[in-house]
Amino acid sequence: MKSFVNSLIGIVILMASCEKFPLDSSSYEKDANILVNTSGISHEQATRSIKPLSELCTKISYVFYQDGERTKVVNQDAEDNGFGSMAVKLMPGKYTMLVVGHSGESNATTTDMNKIQFSGKVTDTFVYCEEIDVGETPRTVEAEAVRNVAMFRLNITGGIPDNVKRLKFYYTGGSSSFDAATKLGCVQSRQTEYRIVNTSQTTYDVYTFPHSEDGDMLKMTITALDDADNVVMERELTDVKVKVGVITISTMNFFDGASEGTSQEVNINIGADNEWKDSILLADRMHREYD
Repeated sequence: MKSFVNSLIGIVILMASCEKFPLDSSSYEKDANILVNTSGISHEQATRSIKPLSELCTKISYVFYQDGERTKVVNQDAEDNGFGSMAVKLMPGKYTMLVVGHSGESNATTTDMNKIQFSGKVTDTFVYCEEIDVGETPRTVEAEAVRNVAMFRLNITGGIPDNVKRLKFYYTGGSSSFDAATKLGCVQSRQTEYRIVNTSQTTYDVYTFPHSEDGDMLKMTITALDDADNVVMERELTDVKVKVGVITISTMNFFDGASEGTSQEVNINIGADNEWKDSILLADRMHREYD
């Protein structure tokens, strides 16, 4: 009788939690026994800057693995009903549950838990990966994700010529994929990112997954291109230190050969814990100009 009552209470709680799901939500299974909520905030983090994961990214993947094999995956887009939460039915047992939030063009490739991949550019990314026990009693999992990327920020002073249409960032030393178990980079990548230039916009960001908690050293070439992809200006930066959750800032007068170090406050947020840990200002010696 006690077991029956506990199961009944669990079902009632799960049903109450699922009330916000519309009937046409593909992320809600009728007989679900696991509800995953990415908006949860633990008591010890209540005083920190917290935002729901659904406000920080445009795509979320919920993945379940058993013995290293993927057994269930649900992909959501920001336009989907119930974005940020989902409910599924799983057989009882132990699972590794992975939640990945990002803003890439397509869903993350999650077949291999130790090599989560992205087609196209790496964006601001948040991850939750924990072991869970699924039993007869329905349960709710509060998946509080953490940011696992490093950001490089180019801050251009002195103006941008009208003929510059794109910036090309080519960099080595980081990773474009990560291991869900460690949340760290797992391959040696040659990353290429393009950013459309708006002459009124002076700040441009790119991302990578560092290989260790101590961070990586990137080598980066930044090329300004015109509408025919001719090179207007090119810079090489060496020994670019990046760390998980940290913004590395390079401030320079990109188009006249002068560069400058400057202080800059950095603020951020996670749905999950949405605050960047720190910022690194690059020294003048790291900027090289190419004609």
